[in-house]
Amino acid sequence: MEPLKRDRSPLGDGIALLICGVLAGVLAAAAAFPLVGLGGLVAENSVNSFESLPTELTQPTLPQTSYVYASDGETLITSFYEENRREVSLDEVSPVMIDALLAAEDSKFYEHNGVDWAGIIRAAVANQGGDSQGASTLTMQFVRNTLIYSASTIDEVIAASEDSYERKLREARYAMGIEETMSKEEILEGYLNVIYLGNQAYGVHAGSYSYFNKPPSELTTAEAATLASLPKFPSLADGLLDGEGEDTEIIDRRNWILDRMAGLGTITQAEADEAKALPLGLNPRPVRSECVDVATSNWGFFCDYFKEWWSSQEAFGADERERLSLLKRGGFRIVTSLDAELQNSATERLSDEVSVNNSAALGAVTITPGTGHVRSMAVNRNYSLDQTENKPRTDGDDSKPSNYPNTTIPLLSGNERVNGYPAGSTFKMFTMLAALNEGWPLETRIPSPATYTSKYMTSASDPSSCGSTDSQGQRHWCPTNDGGASEPLNMWGAFGRSSNTAFVRLQEMVGTSKAYEAAVAAGINFYNNPDLDQRVEDGTLDDYGTFTLGFDATTPLDMAEAYATVAAGGKHCEPLPVMQVIGSDGTEWTEAATPKCDQAFPEEVAYAAVSAGRCVVGQSAEGTQCSGNGTAAGYTGGFDRPLFGKTGTADSDRSYWFIGSTPNATTATFVGDPDATHRSGVATPALKVSVKEAGVAILKKAVKDLDDAGWPKPSNTMVNGKNLVSIPSFDCMDADDARSRVSGAGFDAEISPGTFDSDCKEGEAFSTSPTGSAPNGAPVYILISNGSGYKEDEKPDDGETSEPPGRD
Repeated sequence: MEPLKRDRSPLGDGIALLICGVLAGVLAAAAAFPLVGLGGLVAENSVNSFESLPTELTQPTLPQTSYVYASDGETLITSFYEENRREVSLDEVSPVMIDALLAAEDSKFYEHNGVDWAGIIRAAVANQGGDSQGASTLTMQFVRNTLIYSASTIDEVIAASEDSYERKLREARYAMGIEETMSKEEILEGYLNVIYLGNQAYGVHAGSYSYFNKPPSELTTAEAATLASLPKFPSLADGLLDGEGEDTEIIDRRNWILDRMAGLGTITQAEADEAKALPLGLNPRPVRSECVDVATSNWGFFCDYFKEWWSSQEAFGADERERLSLLKRGGFRIVTSLDAELQNSATERLSDEVSVNNSAALGAVTITPGTGHVRSMAVNRNYSLDQTENKPRTDGDDSKPSNYPNTTIPLLSGNERVNGYPAGSTFKMFTMLAALNEGWPLETRIPSPATYTSKYMTSASDPSSCGSTDSQGQRHWCPTNDGGASEPLNMWGAFGRSSNTAFVRLQEMVGTSKAYEAAVAAGINFYNNPDLDQRVEDGTLDDYGTFTLGFDATTPLDMAEAYATVAAGGKHCEPLPVMQVIGSDGTEWTEAATPKCDQAFPEEVAYAAVSAGRCVVGQSAEGTQCSGNGTAAGYTGGFDRPLFGKTGTADSDRSYWFIGSTPNATTATFVGDPDATHRSGVATPALKVSVKEAGVAILKKAVKDLDDAGWPKPSNTMVNGKNLVSIPSFDCMDADDARSRVSGAGFDAEISPGTFDSDCKEGEAFSTSPTGSAPNGAPVYILISNGSGYKEDEKPDDGETSEPPGRD
């Protein structure tokens, strides 16, 4: 068998790391000085130059792998690294591993002062005779590798690894300087953490796990000798972890090391022979790198959000590049908030409901109210870069792949490029929060006609417009319900039955700007929405009518965050994917893992909104006055805990939502088309059922092991109001007179832009919106009859008395 040739460095652009011949300067000095004089000369150079040793050697900071775990602290999600490395102390390494490395690399390690002069001369003679021998001591290897792996530029890599006499002399000088300031044990520990062992494993910890899936403290003699084969010849392991490589050479090298260990007396010959008889016995642990290589593909969406979150945190660096570099080099142990069991269960349920090969994305996010911890992010998709076999896009754009079944698009969390899905009636929550915060009580009663002529204007071509066209080519926007209510609805009834017309009127009463501010305060980010941004900048939000009906897009993460704010008594917490961050030195980064919360709404406002939300799911708790059937009541009967929620259908069935929450878990579930969020008809009747059934099932799983908690009933102020003024009532009177009466009571009275069914004559005022009581100065509409129910009294003949209508 031919002599093995030393492998080249994996980091040096193919630059040789072995010493192939005698150092010219050393040979010249050897010719002119006795060996003792030569040693003194170099030693003197070492002492004189020690103070100029690079800080990379005196204070080495090698890149280390960061490991990311699920919330149990044991289930590995993935790792982030530039080099797969984890530093260990000497007492964490099996003694037999140390013996094997010294036998293979530097058996005189404890005898020399950093440079083995006899070895250099021996190697020089051998190399001149045609053999290939190295003369680097373990200390010199430590110097070389540390400088290479600490390099930040290609020039620094070349300087540390080029095959030149200048580099070799500098390396020897540094090695002798290191020996004067570090103990042999410290040098050995540094070496164990810096050596490259093939297959992207840097250091003995990574190597031990990469090849044998165990810590270096548990390595057997045969395993230690196998790893010791690799510092000089890492390519011996090429392909072995994939079951494709040839193991003959590495076994030969291992067996040579075992015999050498026996010759040095660190093991007996019998122990060496026993170990040599064993197969390699590789048992590799898969190396998980970032989010496309997570343990389970459905965890990738959470991992992607974690990485996005990390890159946004100032605690980890000045900018995104610096923060991600720290993640990949810092050697962190990160315990995330991901509940692996809940994540897997949610993904299975969603994929059972809707296939991954369906263009409709069915997804759910679960958050913990009061902390913002993200427990699961599941969707019927595979997180994968391989999209070559994806199905056709639904928007007809063949220039890019579709999102199904494989994608890495953040379908659940969104970003500046992914703005989410139309929110539908889930946004009514923010109009209600704004109203409650402005002093409108739950008992506020608002008409809920089948069609409502709003004050908002829209294009005359809009199918939802009505009335006459103005000079700007606009007409009033006239939202509709599936059916009208015969009596005005309070907030419990309007929210539980999701009345569009009542909530558009409520939005007129409080102002769209207030509803928008409530949404932002609760946690909604309006990604990539230039029209809305322009309205905010121009101060024209109060002219924007469709906001409360959720024509704007949002993400499942944002919706879970916002409704969790309500569930937590108005306490808003930013979504947080981590529970613990520990640095490589054992220091806990508590600030980074601490929930960031603020009180977005007064508690009594949030609990009043919860009370209305319980009508949606059919829970008439104490203090709650529901009317009619809640939109999700038929799907929550088996949920035996306090619960509130909201359904939401986007216009033209572009998407559908169900958000459900207990005091300690909030789940937002949706269906939509990520490729074409404008596409109508996505949310079929069957998919709407899937959203509600899956959402309830996931939430039930999320709270299974949590405390059974509830909310306080709404306060009397939130139910009936405080310091309210009675709105004058009237029946069939002149519109201007009615307006004067309401204005005189202290309200901002205005004639409603539309007309409504009533028993009064056409054009007469018959009621107000709202009715009952309202805060002083509140806007009140005077409702005008369209005459649809008016019946003129018959005039009696002379001498006759009239009977009431309908009497015989």
